Amino acid sequence: MIKDANGDPALLVKYNYTNKTQNNEVPQKVQNTAIMIKQDGQQLNPTSATGDYTTIINNSNTGQVQPGKNFDGALIVKVKNTDSEITMYFKNIQTNEWLDTTQPLKLK
Repeated sequence: MIKDANGDPALLVKYNYTNKTQNNEVPQKVQNTAIMIKQDGQQLNPTSATGDYTTIINNSNTGQVQPGKNFDGALIVKVKNTDSEITMYFKNIQTNEWLDTTQPLKLK
């Protein structure tokens, strides 16, 4: 948990992305398609980072990863409250179907 650019609570998720396609990929486009984060049944929206996290978020949003290369990235979403659990959902990129596996996160 961090504060976003507006000082509101936000969840920062760091990840390592490997581009297994034949094309350059922008990590933000992949995460926007393949990861969904919900709290209290509602999808959380991306927000802006501040301070030390600005560079990694900006690079994730605009950088391109060449085929076969890795990238350390991050995503940030605004949290509606700091008491409710957050759940991450993941999509199988090959089938475009949501996986049955989720990742619940307790904020406290």
